[in-house]
Amino acid sequence: MILPNLDSRENTVAEIDLAAFRYNVKQIQSLLNRHCILLAVIKTNAYGHGIKEIAHEAVKAGVERLGVTTVEEGILLRESGITIPIHLLSPINQYDALNVVTHELIASVSSKNVTKAIHDAAMKQEKIATVHLKLDTGLHRFGIEPKKALDFCAASYFLSNLYWEGIYTHFSNADEGDWVTTEKQNRLFEKTVELLEGEGYLFPLKHVGASTIAIERVDMCWKMVRPGIALFGYQPDERQKKLIDLKPVLTLKTKIVQLHHLPSHTKIGYGGTYVTKQDEKIAIIPVGHGDGYKRGLSNKGYVLVRGRFAKIVGTISLDQTFINVTNVPNVQEDDEVILIGTQGKHTISARDIAKWTHSNIDEVLASIMQRIKRKYI
Repeated sequence: MILPNLDSRENTVAEIDLAAFRYNVKQIQSLLNRHCILLAVIKTNAYGHGIKEIAHEAVKAGVERLGVTTVEEGILLRESGITIPIHLLSPINQYDALNVVTHELIASVSSKNVTKAIHDAAMKQEKIATVHLKLDTGLHRFGIEPKKALDFCAASYFLSNLYWEGIYTHFSNADEGDWVTTEKQNRLFEKTVELLEGEGYLFPLKHVGASTIAIERVDMCWKMVRPGIALFGYQPDERQKKLIDLKPVLTLKTKIVQLHHLPSHTKIGYGGTYVTKQDEKIAIIPVGHGDGYKRGLSNKGYVLVRGRFAKIVGTISLDQTFINVTNVPNVQEDDEVILIGTQGKHTISARDIAKWTHSNIDEVLASIMQRIKRKYI
């Protein structure tokens, strides 16, 4: 089947509810003791919500620090007027050191070479660069092994133009509720910190946890906690719904751009992976995997049209998706279609899409491409 050339990108919009974002911040803050700093993780374009807009809203909501992934994200926020501390939560390379110091970003370090490069850049600029030591207590993604931490500090801690403000780790199994593993990793962190501080290597700001720790284990919040996905309205695990009320921040919507009445036994889309079982109404919406709407939803996901569920049929293409609207009364072109959000009595959440695609909420939201217009309400 040949599709017409559909220049319909303006039909698709991601609505970002800033009031819901502020609500989620307040909900998380209410769980923390007054000595625990909230660092809002807004990496990967704020999980698809728009990093600059969310950063400014976070500051208005009383967030004390922000966490990003890349130096480029940090620079973007500085250039947009953000002045509060910005943490780089992923490793950098030596060539990033100059920008880290220039823009007063807080680097996560676990490499002697990178640490020395940051120090040298700070010395050249006559600044003191703030850094946090990252320990690997079991995730094995990045960070220094606890048994190597003393040697690392002996080589790097007393470099003159560094301020070792913090030390931290990231748990591997907290979201899954594996408290045996998580508590073991927390104890390893604690013992390593005690060992280092016993040798004179002091770190005022200690932190280990993200959204799950903020929601379930305030006893592990230490001096700071780093929620991410919870800020955008999703508990990392469904078991946490009874512990905290959160409001999804993003609604993804589009419109029907064409409507076809097709006879029984008609093959639809690339590869003909769906065949009509009767006379069916098939609608086309201008969203595809080029927008981050995953191909894995082909023939299994749903959208909402006129308050009813409509099944995705056929293979999702780069720019379009077929939906079966046979059972949607009075459906017509230009009708609103909800991909993520609520319409009438029904809701499709990012968690639903994650289940359909065997993924997670982070990927569903962060995959929404820049070519989809964001509208802030």
